[in-house]
Amino acid sequence: MKNSADFELYDKIKKYRRSILKTSVLVLFVACLLVYACACYYSGVNAFQKEAQLCSAINAEADQNVAAFMKKMEDTAKLIMGNEDYAKYDPTDTSKSEFAVLNEENVLTERLIELSTLGNYTDFGIVSSNEHNVGKITDGTKDIFDDEIYKRVSDLMGDSKIKWFTGQDDNYRRVYFAGRINDDLIFISSVFSTEFDLVFLPSDNYSEINTMLCDDDGRIIYANDGKSVVGEKLDEKLSKFLDGGTGVTVSDMTTICAIDDCSDDWVVITTVDMSDTLRHYVKTGLKCLGIFICCAVIFIMISAAAAADNDPQNGPKFGKYPKVDENTGLFTAEYTENSIMDKMETCISGSTIAFIIVKITNLELIRLNYGEEIVAEAERKVAEILVENRKEGDICGIFREGEFALFADHTNFDLVRAYGDVRTYVKELNDKLKKCCLDDDRGYIKCAVGASVYPETSDDYDELYEMAEKACEKAEHSEDARAVIYDKKEEEVSRS
Repeated sequence: MKNSADFELYDKIKKYRRSILKTSVLVLFVACLLVYACACYYSGVNAFQKEAQLCSAINAEADQNVAAFMKKMEDTAKLIMGNEDYAKYDPTDTSKSEFAVLNEENVLTERLIELSTLGNYTDFGIVSSNEHNVGKITDGTKDIFDDEIYKRVSDLMGDSKIKWFTGQDDNYRRVYFAGRINDDLIFISSVFSTEFDLVFLPSDNYSEINTMLCDDDGRIIYANDGKSVVGEKLDEKLSKFLDGGTGVTVSDMTTICAIDDCSDDWVVITTVDMSDTLRHYVKTGLKCLGIFICCAVIFIMISAAAAADNDPQNGPKFGKYPKVDENTGLFTAEYTENSIMDKMETCISGSTIAFIIVKITNLELIRLNYGEEIVAEAERKVAEILVENRKEGDICGIFREGEFALFADHTNFDLVRAYGDVRTYVKELNDKLKKCCLDDDRGYIKCAVGASVYPETSDDYDELYEMAEKACEKAEHSEDARAVIYDKKEEEVSRS
């Protein structure tokens, strides 16, 4: 029996082990929380940076496209505003005959209509101070301006030579451009805001990224998200983003916003909704936390088992399978199979490896004539030849009595050349095995050689082995002791 001192010492050790276990649990739990927090923070920051760069790039591209769209209309307008024929047009001139006026207006109208074909313009004409117009001025525009197109457009332009505007009569679906030709004439053109479909990237390309064009009052002229209503004001969040000025990319916890300005205080805005992305990273972080907790639990269980394991008889009941065959010195069947499968799983892309089966075909005759000891000697002699031909890293083993396997690597990233190396290698091995003998009195050891090639024949171990066996069987029944490589055509690689 144990005395009191022994029990006291045992109790102290047990308490010490428990304290170590509790401390380990606490440390692991804190480590899990730290890893979780760092993973969430790093993932979030990384995601925001990438999305912010993408958002800024898309917005800059959209801004350039809008500028190009507007410049095209402005350049077309300059052809008219700088043309003396249009500048001389005066519908208030009573000195001309009615026929001359009609003829002049018809000529001007034809030219304007020809120029309007440069773009899908809804309106494209000239209005005078007496509200007379030539070119293409639609009834819709006349209704919007209450037949006071010159007066109202002139008031909007003020001292400006050119002007972009929209929202007249609360109609934001028409975007207008006006240019003053002289004190009595204004060129005016318009397009429907849907023309910006050609300017902005479809939202389908980036499901969480939306781009819109807004005027100086923060009203939406165009949006590609399919949800925003043209003419509505920006929501409170985006309005606050605009307070920071243009040419910037700003964000909060759930949204990234890039803002660039274009003509007449209009702005192009691109937003990215990060809610789903953040949820994804939170889920990823939780998965990481779960994995670490599982690892902690496993560690605790192992630690507890180790702490409770004071009985030496609780050691492992089963040892590892033997690695080396005692007779030949080659790997055993189980070790060979596992080693080959491990190498197949870890080899690099572009590998070329020969799976070679060597079988002693006259083993039973040797046994019958000379006994079991000579059978073992025959296996050793074949094993010696295989070892001599094995390169570093090749796997060489014995599967069963009289049957050997060699997994020989011939990778050189030139598949045609590598396959040629395999053929040469198998042929040379077969030639050496033909010379294998017990001694002059007891004769030759006859061997059959068959091979398959990884991954050309197959990348599955069982199929690779089966094909090599078939090739070996075919070599065994050949009359000229040839070696066979099994592939799509079962090529013969040597003849006696």
